[in-house]
Amino acid sequence: MIAPPWSVEEQDACFVARDHNGQQLAYVYFENEPGRRSAAKLLTKDEAPRIASNIAKLPELLSRRGEVRWGAAEAFRPRLVEILNDEQDYDDGAENNRG
Repeated sequence: MIAPPWSVEEQDACFVARDHNGQQLAYVYFENEPGRRSAAKLLTKDEAPRIASNIAKLPELLSRRGEVRWGAAEAFRPRLVEILNDEQDYDDGAENNRG
């Protein structure tokens, strides 16, 4: 079972999503300097916490959809990718509607 709450912790060059036991689930790296960010294909410091935050919301999102039956982290990776892609599509649509 995926037990909430999950949290996000800021570190020097990344945000870490952790489960309720403190286990690191994801490191979302960022770079402030544009040239280095582009070369390394990293996120900005504004983008990284949004992604980490969305990862930390997974238990809540999955419980709303009735999908909290997975035990191992490996089991929910495909669904994680799908949820994050849905979130990104939503964010892109919102940005396109602003301009």
